[in-house]
Amino acid sequence: MDIQQELTKYIASAIHNELPEVTQKNTRFHLLDTLVAILTGRLLPPGKKAFEFAKSQGGNPESTLIGNDIKVSAIHAGLSNGMAAHADETDDTHTNGRFHPGCAIVPAALAIAEKENSSHSDLLKAIALGYDVGVRINMSMGYKTPKTTIFATHSIGTIFGAAVAAGSLLKLNQEQCNYLLSYTIQQTSGLACWNRDKEHIEKAFVFSGMTTRNGIYSALLAKENFTSVEDPLLGHRGLLEAFAHNPKPEIIIKDLGAVFEIDNTSIKKWCVGSPIQAILDAIEAILKQKQFDHKEIKEIKIDIPSDRFDIVSDRSIPNICAQHLAALYIVKKTIGYNEVHDEKLFTDKEVLEVRKKIIAVPSEELAIARPERQAKVKIVFNDNSELSHHAKAVRGTPDNPMNEEEISNKAKELLKSHPKDQVDRLIQLVLHEDFKIKDLMAVLNFKI
Repeated sequence: MDIQQELTKYIASAIHNELPEVTQKNTRFHLLDTLVAILTGRLLPPGKKAFEFAKSQGGNPESTLIGNDIKVSAIHAGLSNGMAAHADETDDTHTNGRFHPGCAIVPAALAIAEKENSSHSDLLKAIALGYDVGVRINMSMGYKTPKTTIFATHSIGTIFGAAVAAGSLLKLNQEQCNYLLSYTIQQTSGLACWNRDKEHIEKAFVFSGMTTRNGIYSALLAKENFTSVEDPLLGHRGLLEAFAHNPKPEIIIKDLGAVFEIDNTSIKKWCVGSPIQAILDAIEAILKQKQFDHKEIKEIKIDIPSDRFDIVSDRSIPNICAQHLAALYIVKKTIGYNEVHDEKLFTDKEVLEVRKKIIAVPSEELAIARPERQAKVKIVFNDNSELSHHAKAVRGTPDNPMNEEEISNKAKELLKSHPKDQVDRLIQLVLHEDFKIKDLMAVLNFKI
């Protein structure tokens, strides 16, 4: 009960506490990065499906389907913007938390912030709070690797992050925060079978659509004083008893208010699955070593952490298939949003020829290496010469962070089909101004 009381007290008070300057800056980075993910993801099948579904449901016009001026209920806006945010695999990740926080937490916070006409300052605080709680809940479960649970950590951390972000903006008191946690726990769901999804639609629902929707729903119920049990986290048949592998409840409140987990969250350099980031970093480094034609290659060996191997090896979805993306980068010498999402390139003759030369190996050594998610790439040429690179600290991770210029350039690259002046205005507004939510939504209305 002490842990639960400490957590609910922190959730209720977080919106009244100032964020450190560096955390404010990082929160703006993650807000921009997630907005860009939504704007690009709404044009892909998960985003399209979700947007059409939301528009068909009716309800009070409370929150915007981002990229449009269409308003739906906060719940449906959260679901739809959440699914769009994870559609193109460019959303952020937290390695130790084992989930993608921004794709659910940011849409939940935006939906309630617009509904409540919150300040930009409160929005940033709510987002940061969501990361803090979502990460700690997942870490308290004590999952050693993704293979030690049948549950989807990607849906557990996100529903808690989305719920507390929404609850904070609804200004729940401490007792209501207990209700919030209890109804969130009752809605916690998601199985790791998501990694068999061939179209990315169910995966986007599990990672962000479902969790954003459910988190907002919990917050709205708590605001209306739907009462609950007093000890849903650690009580008999509570969250940790039901879900944890090696429960570590003390982590739930460890360093709250001192360590802000959004500062420890990665922004992806490449709009591909997280375990592939290091592979593309390694190929980028090799391409800088020497100019070569892909026809000169005899063999390519790629070492992938064994605990992530099945997630990305020979997948049927282009942007989470390690072999396809490695071959694509080597052939095209560039790998932006257009290349990654061009399904025609999945069957391109030259790309397939290079892909046949790839030997992907699950590595136990890389599975325990730190920092996590390393990769090794070795290219052997027809004359038996070799080029190789071991990507250790992936670009965009806390060990090797992207700077403001890189994050801005990523946004410009992903949104290059959108009006340049409007994209520049979006970047300026999010990164540097004390904006109003209505002004943010106005600049996000891209008519393309």
